Amino acid sequence: MTEATSCTAMPPFGVEADPELILKPSEGGTRELRRLFDEEGLLVFKGLEPMSMAQQMDVCRLFGPVLDNPWENMIVSNSRPDGYLGAQQLLWHNDLPYLPRPYIGGSLHALEVGAGTTSTHFASGLRAWERLPAELQDRIAGLNALHVKQKVFDRRNRLTDLEPGDVCAVHAVVRRQRNTGRPYLFVCEDLTDCIIGLSPTESDALLAELFSYLYAPGETYEHRWDVGDLVIWDNETVQHARGEVTEAVRTLQRVSIAEWGYAQMYPTDLGIYSDQYDITLAHGTGMAGVRAS
Repeated sequence: MTEATSCTAMPPFGVEADPELILKPSEGGTRELRRLFDEEGLLVFKGLEPMSMAQQMDVCRLFGPVLDNPWENMIVSNSRPDGYLGAQQLLWHNDLPYLPRPYIGGSLHALEVGAGTTSTHFASGLRAWERLPAELQDRIAGLNALHVKQKVFDRRNRLTDLEPGDVCAVHAVVRRQRNTGRPYLFVCEDLTDCIIGLSPTESDALLAELFSYLYAPGETYEHRWDVGDLVIWDNETVQHARGEVTEAVRTLQRVSIAEWGYAQMYPTDLGIYSDQYDITLAHGTGMAGVRAS
């Protein structure tokens, strides 16, 4: 996969990379990491000391823009009072497919990990596309899917779950990777309501068939967390999921790679209007920096 001795392939996809590549970035090392980010969609760095949010944001800027607000950068925890989204099971999903511009990438950095803590799973839309039979590739070419806002956690979200003011978005079932043009599947178990233009029965059957390739046994990667781990993934081509959360302490630091933030794309969501939101709009979080070129 790569001649770089500091990067090791992880089955079935992804790369474990030498932490020195981000601790002491060089032009050649960063170029290789960006190539692997496009090629594999999933990078894992182990053995790191816990990083601050600002340090993690700087690392993520090697791969794209990082926005300065607490909706894209947060603590995900099942134990800390400042933690968000840490206690629920999460089905397979890309982040924000129900908005016009889903995040470019995501990252999680382990700050606190107890014995038996919940793992995170990853699936590749690039690999799934490559495994589709030619006739199925032809069938879905040109089709679009409707993605809806998260309202429930224990089953697929549907259009009928939405309330007045909620949003949804339409994206191609087969999208092209931004830097390479490679085709990948862009439908997910959690937030894809339907394939547009098909009857409900046909849509559900087609989605189930596509999901069988996306989440096939042996085709997903499970990351078991240790303190200091940093995982960075391409949110457009790679999906993630979380099983039932155990009682073991699990605190991860989340930074998103994104051109557009949640509040920019969905300013009418009443949930974002708070004192914290107003302060951030006025002053930022103090962690703004130069975007990656």
